[in-house]
Amino acid sequence: MEWVKQCKLPACEAIQYNGQPRHQMSKLWDALHNTYNSASGQEVDLSVLDPLPTFQESDWPPFSALELTDVLSSCSSRSSPELDHIMWVHLKAVLENKKSLQLVVTLANACIHVGH
Repeated sequence: MEWVKQCKLPACEAIQYNGQPRHQMSKLWDALHNTYNSASGQEVDLSVLDPLPTFQESDWPPFSALELTDVLSSCSSRSSPELDHIMWVHLKAVLENKKSLQLVVTLANACIHVGH
């Protein structure tokens, strides 16, 4: 049968360091160590940790029902539920009611307003 034949393994190359293949564990360790610790002992410029300049904060534009329904329309109704067991199809069904839609938009805007 075709599916029980031996599979050909893909060709592979040895890990090389400084142009030399590394086959032994000690040589592989040396290559790893020298690659990731090559900056050890080098002087570091700590000025990158100085505080960044602050910019003026801008207000978020209010969240709209149109924005929510546009984004929701692109979500799959057949997606699997997350930990809260709510699927997009559930949220779409709830937001078909205009009052529910307005309450969710109001809640989203309140969250933006308080920075949550």
